[in-house]
Amino acid sequence: MKSLFKKRETPFTYHRHYLSVQKKWSEKMSGLAEGCSKRKLIFLLSLFVILSAGYLIYNLYNAFSGKEAQKAKISEQTAKIKIIH
Repeated sequence: MKSLFKKRETPFTYHRHYLSVQKKWSEKMSGLAEGCSKRKLIFLLSLFVILSAGYLIYNLYNAFSGKEAQKAKISEQTAKIKIIH
């Protein structure tokens, strides 16, 4: 366990393809955001956060509500193992 916290002797280097993709992505995003005002960027960021949070809450509700569990019950026709009553 102690070896996990040991300081690296050699610095970590990323693969050149990863760095290339990262650079292209940052250039593309900089180009898209270049013409936008600060107010518009903050609005788009907040919209993204609100939509992402809403989707997360929706998925959590469906996972724990039990409605999906009723739909996903295995019927006798689809089961490969014979159900004994």
